[in-house]
Amino acid sequence: METKWKEDNVTRAQWSIDAYCPKGSNGRKCEACQNGWLYSTSSCYVINNAKNSNQKTWEEARENCRGKISDLAVIVNEAQKDFTTKNSWTITGISGYWIGLKVEDGRWKWVDGSNLTNDLWIEAPVNGRCATSLAGGGWKSVSCGERNAWICGKKALSV
Repeated sequence: METKWKEDNVTRAQWSIDAYCPKGSNGRKCEACQNGWLYSTSSCYVINNAKNSNQKTWEEARENCRGKISDLAVIVNEAQKDFTTKNSWTITGISGYWIGLKVEDGRWKWVDGSNLTNDLWIEAPVNGRCATSLAGGGWKSVSCGERNAWICGKKALSV
């Protein structure tokens, strides 16, 4: 049993090395984010520009992010908010991008369990609502069952 656990850990470690430090002609070069992810203020983001038929509910989008060893994006400062807003493009068929903000017990909460610290960023919380990031600078409270594109986020690699 212990051998299997060690093998799994080695496999995960190798995956991380390969994802963040791909082999090139001159050896390995480590990046803060794996290929296909965007770096901003110590975090990595992937923007999922899903068209109508591939858009997801908030829970489905979160599950997709978890499959990428991440979660829906948590935005803790103005720079991160600006970054996600700039990457919430206006594309035909996309009305917004899920971020990791949901109403729980009458309060806006991030997927990491922290409370929203800037109430000016979005309207008052209503149960059953989740947040989308919109092109042009704002966030919108919508039903968590709506289908949208989404933004995954995770901490950047620091070496």
